[in-house]
Amino acid sequence: MKSNSILLLSVLSLIFFGFQFSKNKLDNIYMPTNASGASAGKTGAPGESNCTACHSGSTQDGANENLLTVLDGGNPVFQYVPGQTYEVALKMASSPNKKGFQSTVLTNSNNMAGDFSGGSNTSINSANSREYANHTSASNTSSTTTWSWSWTAPTANSGDVTFYVATNSANNNSANSGDVIYLSQHVIGEQSSTSLNEIVHPSLIGVSYVPGKDEIYVSLNSISQDEILFSVVDLKGNLVYSKSLGSPSLGLNTYNIAIPEDMKSGAFVVQLDINNQQLTKLIQVVR
Repeated sequence: MKSNSILLLSVLSLIFFGFQFSKNKLDNIYMPTNASGASAGKTGAPGESNCTACHSGSTQDGANENLLTVLDGGNPVFQYVPGQTYEVALKMASSPNKKGFQSTVLTNSNNMAGDFSGGSNTSINSANSREYANHTSASNTSSTTTWSWSWTAPTANSGDVTFYVATNSANNNSANSGDVIYLSQHVIGEQSSTSLNEIVHPSLIGVSYVPGKDEIYVSLNSISQDEILFSVVDLKGNLVYSKSLGSPSLGLNTYNIAIPEDMKSGAFVVQLDINNQQLTKLIQVVR
């Protein structure tokens, strides 16, 4: 009788440790279901859900986290030419070890604005007449600093378009809990055919930090050839850097301005002084 009890105890022990071993193996091979990109419609755009449909983390304002830039020949643009193809670059300011994203672009009537095509580290899927750029299984870690894809702008008279972006700062716990989802919107205007005679004052078209180049790109319309003083000021009002941009030409002017090596990451105000007028723009620098 005693030997039977010992035998039964041994069998139960083997079953218990076998179950634990199997469970540990399953835990170790768990793969997030969206490691290669989310299903369509998770950007937080009108009529859509966002990444919290699958991840149980919180939703945060991504205005300073999701750094989206539309590029033409490597330079940021803030107005699109209808039908032209651009590169879209997206970078997360925090650069988490595990991450993901999805983005779409819509007109003011919430229709797809143009077309997407994938880059080397992104994929494209679609649903309900909208297209979506996504991370891939090879680009969901910190080794990928920037996602990029192609965007062909919509036809003329489409007006302003909005890129909707959802990014996931994942905690890499091999589960769908504890992640932070950042939602943001990025508006790009349609380039107008306004003539120089219709420009009545100098205006900033756009200012942007160019990731990877350590440059600030400035685009502005000028009605005079007065000297432009370019300055970068921190949020405490301290001057970080300044230089003369010389005399602009009449109309559209663009500048690529290298910033000092010791300038840290953070939020700054770019300031342009032109003939007693001051134009300012808040930017985010990520180095």
